[in-house]
Amino acid sequence: MKKYLWSWMGIAAWLVVAGGCALRPTATAVPAPAQPVPVPMLGMAQDREKSAYPQSGGDTATTVHFGMPTPDRMVVRTAHLDLVVPDTEKALDDIQTLAQELGGYVVSVEAYQYQEGRQATITFRVPTEQLDAALDRLRAMATTVRRESVSGQDVTDQYVDLRSRLRHLEAKEKQLLEFLDRAEDTEAVLEVYEHLSATQAEIEQVKGRMQYLENQAALATITVSLTPDVMAQPLETGGWNLPATVRNAVETLLAVLEFFVKALIYIVIVVLPALILAALPVVGIVLLVRWLVRRRRHP
Repeated sequence: MKKYLWSWMGIAAWLVVAGGCALRPTATAVPAPAQPVPVPMLGMAQDREKSAYPQSGGDTATTVHFGMPTPDRMVVRTAHLDLVVPDTEKALDDIQTLAQELGGYVVSVEAYQYQEGRQATITFRVPTEQLDAALDRLRAMATTVRRESVSGQDVTDQYVDLRSRLRHLEAKEKQLLEFLDRAEDTEAVLEVYEHLSATQAEIEQVKGRMQYLENQAALATITVSLTPDVMAQPLETGGWNLPATVRNAVETLLAVLEFFVKALIYIVIVVLPALILAALPVVGIVLLVRWLVRRRRHP
């Protein structure tokens, strides 16, 4: 009995093993279907372009764009001075010489001739690192420094944004040139050429703006107003201050004119209408009496 039992158990085990092998799937190499290669279209390329080169925005002073480090701070510096000088002509010559010595140039000169003397305004530019030296030399020329102001405008963010935009536009231009080479029909060529022309024009604008900011940051602008000593002194004779007297006379004249104007306004707006309203009953009574008298005389 045990002999048959072991035989049946052996047969059952063999069937289980054989069945498991039969159910196991056979790994066969199935060739993958050929994938069609998509032809790049202009719109799809532009979308990829936008994702690869994002537009910059916000505070980009410490942002790295396209693997390029942020440049040093770009500050546009300007200065304004109002100086009293012994001689206006000599001061103009000295300032022009100063601009040349410091590696700059004169932008404009305006002069005003008066009976007492000549006033002038001169604007010149010098390298930014020479601004302090120029201001020291200008103060030394003056008898009195009436006013002095120095300001700076940080344009680093603008420059970084423009540089990122330029990189994006140049990448776009390169792709458009490739599309133009592969374009076959006339319609596609015209469409790509239109986009290419607009992109190239925008590139020139960005480059021009970048060059302008570079120039503004590299050179400081100084504007100097010059007044001779003779014109700067108040006119006084025997304790009489002529400018103060003229100012007081003008203020008195303005006060008198203001009084007459206000009086005229009150007469036209208030007094005249009040008189008209008060006279209406009197005129009515007079007309009524005259009508009654005429009627009595001519019944």
